[in-house]
Amino acid sequence: LDFQDAMAGHRAYDLVSVLQDARRDVPHNVENDMIDYYVSQTGQDRARFLAAYHVLGAQRNLRILGVFARLCMVSGKPHYVDFIPRVWEFILRDLSHPALAPVSDIILRDMPTPTDTILARLKEKCATIPRL
Repeated sequence: LDFQDAMAGHRAYDLVSVLQDARRDVPHNVENDMIDYYVSQTGQDRARFLAAYHVLGAQRNLRILGVFARLCMVSGKPHYVDFIPRVWEFILRDLSHPALAPVSDIILRDMPTPTDTILARLKEKCATIPRL
């Protein structure tokens, strides 16, 4: 596990970090099974846990989109752009949860879908922003 950003927080954060990994596929049915297993083993209220899981997942994955864009633009690491569509799919899945209804329309309206054209344009601009 990566302890780089270790802090005390909601218990759903670690689970979403493992199950919605930007670099590795976790089949959706395995994700659901692991959530169900965790909830059953810990006695969590399923509805509340799922709400937290999706809210934290959306927050985490939106942050990751920014990190990947920065790694490309500032650090000259274009391969991170290749992970953006996977992260975007996690965001769409998380935004479909009712707990995110107040913000999902805003995010979907203001965030461009990472099309092939947008991703190619981002890669073209890799390391074009000077470091401060």
